[in-house]
Amino acid sequence: MKTYKDERNYKLWTVRFVMNNEDEPSLIFFLLSHHRPEQLHRTIHISIRGKDLYLCARCTGVWAGIISTFLVFFLGLDLPPWLYLLLLTVLPAPATVDWITQSYKLRESKNATRMGTGYLLGIGWGLFILLLAKGMIHLFLFALMILGVYIFSVYIIARKTNFLDNYLN
Repeated sequence: MKTYKDERNYKLWTVRFVMNNEDEPSLIFFLLSHHRPEQLHRTIHISIRGKDLYLCARCTGVWAGIISTFLVFFLGLDLPPWLYLLLLTVLPAPATVDWITQSYKLRESKNATRMGTGYLLGIGWGLFILLLAKGMIHLFLFALMILGVYIFSVYIIARKTNFLDNYLN
């Protein structure tokens, strides 16, 4: 198993992040990017006052989607109940396919794709949260079942193909 010390560019990137000590990246680094140093191309690099900040591209899209959903809701747009379930079924699919195909090493996703699929997923999560916030418990429970189907499907695919072994190594 590789450690961060084994990476060729370890010294380069450890100097640039806020570190707890000389050997490990800070918790804030992992919370914002949650990628290993060799996967920093999957992040969005922002430099603020000479400090480098790496944000996970897909999660950035997810948060943008959630915020957009709430903004649209607060501006007065409301959806019919049937559309919530349709969107909650369709919107997570691109991010799921993108993540699985990338994790299975069928292709390398680009940050624009990660952000776009993350944005769609974020809209789905925003709608999911809105169902609960609006007291639409019956639809929320259906949405929870849809989420369960996605999780179960990814689990089955992972078990059949062992792609998570590749992802975690």
